[in-house]
Amino acid sequence: MVYYLILTTIPFAIVSAFCIHWYTISGEPSPEKRLEISRGVYLGFSFQVLVFAWLLYQLGHSRFAFPLYAIAFSMIGDWFNLQFPLAKRYMKDPVLGGIFSFAIAQVFFLVAFRQLISWEELFSSARPIIISLIFLILPAVIFYFRVYNPNRSKWVMVSAFLYGILLCFFVSLCVNAYLLYGGVWIYLAIGAGFFLLSDAVMGETTINGTRHPKWEFQVPWITYLIAQCFLIVGFFLVSHTRLIAH
Repeated sequence: MVYYLILTTIPFAIVSAFCIHWYTISGEPSPEKRLEISRGVYLGFSFQVLVFAWLLYQLGHSRFAFPLYAIAFSMIGDWFNLQFPLAKRYMKDPVLGGIFSFAIAQVFFLVAFRQLISWEELFSSARPIIISLIFLILPAVIFYFRVYNPNRSKWVMVSAFLYGILLCFFVSLCVNAYLLYGGVWIYLAIGAGFFLLSDAVMGETTINGTRHPKWEFQVPWITYLIAQCFLIVGFFLVSHTRLIAH
């Protein structure tokens, strides 16, 4: 019972608090000004997610270490993406540091996923292979039509493209696992899907650099927080059920 209270109450509190914050800045039309007044708040939300992951690690077992590492590197990526003055002082484009940090986070998510299920178990038929191929083609299509900007740094463009492939591969694994087993794997599938949505929106706004809607940072952040919470809960529940099954 305590587990379920933690798994539902804390994520609900984090996302609800963000919505309240979003409402308080709704009168500010400039995305740059919104970011300036929200940097500390957003990093605070990221830290709350990290504490949530640490708490589940304490309640869980060694298998949950890699999701915790992923969340930790995600917070580092958040610091870069929020473009704090210190990051801008040492990097021409802090977003590049964010991409690298999130790429490392995705590697940890992949290692954590691999601990739960083998490649042979997951790719036991043609369907999961086809699904993964579709998700690997997806980032190329999105990148070409909505993200690529020849006027931006080639390092940013190449890194964003490669990161998109890595993320979409992880999403495909989560979707395939849910289609194979159902049940609590749905949390990982939903979390990965929201992660893809968050980064897709950020890709066509911040990474592209030419589109700056009013909600440029709020939509990626709310979907990102939802994604992180679902992934944390998903890894915890799947790890628990797999241990019981074995």
